[in-house]
Amino acid sequence: MRKQKKVVKAFCFEIGLRSGKDVRMSEQKQTEAIVLSAVNEKGGVTKTTSTANLAVMLSRLGFRVLAIDGDPQGHLTFTFGYERNTLERTLYEVLLGKVELRDTVLPTFIDPTTLAFFDPGSNTTRGELVRGPDLVPINMRASAADGELRGKLTWPVLLRRSLAPLVKEYDYILIDTNPSLGVLTVNALCASQSIFIPLVPEVLSVQGLGDLLQVVHQVKDDSLNPQLTIAGVAFTKVQKYKGHQEIISTLRGDLSHELGITCFNTALRQSAVFTNAANRRSVVVISDPYSEHAKDYWRLLEELLQSVGGPALEPVERVVQAIHSDANVPQ
Repeated sequence: MRKQKKVVKAFCFEIGLRSGKDVRMSEQKQTEAIVLSAVNEKGGVTKTTSTANLAVMLSRLGFRVLAIDGDPQGHLTFTFGYERNTLERTLYEVLLGKVELRDTVLPTFIDPTTLAFFDPGSNTTRGELVRGPDLVPINMRASAADGELRGKLTWPVLLRRSLAPLVKEYDYILIDTNPSLGVLTVNALCASQSIFIPLVPEVLSVQGLGDLLQVVHQVKDDSLNPQLTIAGVAFTKVQKYKGHQEIISTLRGDLSHELGITCFNTALRQSAVFTNAANRRSVVVISDPYSEHAKDYWRLLEELLQSVGGPALEPVERVVQAIHSDANVPQ
């Protein structure tokens, strides 16, 4: 008889989907949130997908998570169930000084039937609500940020100052950034303890990496955020063909030996499952939790937490250990 899969118990967030209860696996406390940004000036490298999946995983483990949409396209806002153009209070109004960050925070909810996020104000007939991470939304008004905000003397640290009253209320704050190195991205860099860099192993994507690293060093050297660290590079949309593998091998050596930057062992493979989940306003760790792609995100989260720390490290390590044990169970 086929042995029971241990990983069934490991995906404890799914238990939370059934019960709607807090499934927090650790009582370890910390005084302030760990603030982590996904950054790359190249678009289409899975910054939003990664931010959404990581935020959901941490949230379903019972940790207090705030996801901040820093891209005027509003894809993270959309994924988490909200229509960006109907929102009057967003991150942009916070940076303009018109509203407090706290007043923009929206709860997110997962429909346990469709496994999709939805706006609770648009439909009240979905039964018991299942909470996701909190969200600071954004919309296209923020595309004017470079022109409107640079006139403020303190423009690089507007987000950090706005976040200050909330950092003790969350365990993790994850920031999605836009594909540029302008005002919004610099604010994310100045507000974060650490960043991770989703990177497609292709020449055009790699070429922009140098520009990003230069901005990171400038933020540190100008004392805007001297403690900022790079948690690592996560290779995304990886395919098996030779070109991808050669670039990955080269970058692992060059970034590690010359710049001291970690390249995570976990690579996120190219797959339509991510697009399918996004189209449904869901994330793969919820919509397809036993897939290899969901398991890759658990492995990536473990590597990220080994770098940035925090109370989720121990429970995530247990999930990954169960995944590895499951892989060794005879079929």
